[in-house]
Amino acid sequence: MNRTKLMSRAKLPDNALYKVVYDERQDTVILQVGGTSLTLNASNFMIMNEVMRKAAARLVMQTEIKLV
Repeated sequence: MNRTKLMSRAKLPDNALYKVVYDERQDTVILQVGGTSLTLNASNFMIMNEVMRKAAARLVMQTEIKLV
């Protein structure tokens, strides 16, 4: 029985595919960006998610907004 679930999917501007897949049997999350993949246990993925969220918020605050 297949115990993996596609959690998210997006196509990047360069046509690379971005996917987040959860493997319930091993409790791991696989991040795939183009030809690169990173496997993390689920709890480490949650920590990384929080770090990325904070970094994105800081980046937004430092980016100058350009009105067209």
